[in-house]
Amino acid sequence: MIIWVIAGLLGLATGLRIGWALVNKQSLVSTAMILALGSLGLVAALNWQPLTLLLDTLLHWPNISMGLSQVALVACAAGSCVMITTVSSPRKPAILRRIAMWQYGVAVVIAVATMVAFFAAGRQEEMSPGEYLRRNLGSNGMALSWLLPLLYVLLALTLVSWAGMRHSNRTRRGRALFVFTIGIVLIVLASAFFFLRAVGTTQFVGVGAAATLLGCAMLVVAAGSLLPSVEDWFGARRELRIIAPLLDELGHRHPDVGIGVRPRGPLVFRVAERMSLISDALFIEATTADAALRHPVDAAGASADQDLEHGIGELSNFDTPNVPPEEQARAVAEWIYSGRGETDVETKRALFPGLGWLRQPATYSDREWILAIAKQYRQLDRAGVAAAS
Repeated sequence: MIIWVIAGLLGLATGLRIGWALVNKQSLVSTAMILALGSLGLVAALNWQPLTLLLDTLLHWPNISMGLSQVALVACAAGSCVMITTVSSPRKPAILRRIAMWQYGVAVVIAVATMVAFFAAGRQEEMSPGEYLRRNLGSNGMALSWLLPLLYVLLALTLVSWAGMRHSNRTRRGRALFVFTIGIVLIVLASAFFFLRAVGTTQFVGVGAAATLLGCAMLVVAAGSLLPSVEDWFGARRELRIIAPLLDELGHRHPDVGIGVRPRGPLVFRVAERMSLISDALFIEATTADAALRHPVDAAGASADQDLEHGIGELSNFDTPNVPPEEQARAVAEWIYSGRGETDVETKRALFPGLGWLRQPATYSDREWILAIAKQYRQLDRAGVAAAS
């Protein structure tokens, strides 16, 4: 049961990566992650005894699943190594692809050599994966077929662990990389235990303890791979709640901004699309108010229309006010909130703080600035509803 939980989590993480790769442009990193997670999930599944017996029967070779497990572990190490070297390297994409091909090539050679050594060892009686490891990871010659793949896994995943720790940080992706790297470190430790048994050091290292450590490592790797998707989902739900009042108000004022087919896909895509609608509506509202402020006589005429088009392009020329970002966002939110239902140009002109107030502070991204305004507007809206009730 525990094995299938581990395999299921790794399969879910692999499926999410495949879905993300289908929605976005395929890259070396996404392909490497799919290979690493899928191979690790295969290692877990191949150690389920009913599946082991089924493969042995279908392929007419006892314990063939153990040889396939070695190949899958090599593939996991290769995918992880390509992923981390691609992410951490500043080289050009063409050079990174060439490096990745060399890494995959080395892994293929080692996998082929592993299977050749496995078949050269001859047939053995049918046994469970745990029993197979206890009999073959010892001082006899059967352990020699394990030395090459275990040595490759140790070297490759040690590099992954070092680079992963180096590039971990407090961002959402950085936290996920840290958890993923912890799992890789545990795999390195489990592989080191197996390697020690393969070279004959069996006194202090037990197969059961090493297998348990490997299972824990798989759970941690799966958690690290799923963490960004989980955080993205909860974060997107929270952001949708924050921007909903502001989006409803601006959608009521400018319904034409939202014309078109709504994209279907990950929740974060829908949040980004709604934020773009808020951004467009805010700029239209601001440049219309600015045109009315500078040309009050014909604010509804052609001159105002010309200034609307001019204002959108020239918004970047306005400096942000010398106030804290929270106060700036509060002023913009109060302008939108106070102008609800107002159609009088003079009223909106009096409430408008100025184009410079809509430009995000230097420390804010476009997304963070829309969220800051939406948070302030939501507070005003909730306070207004509470006062009315």
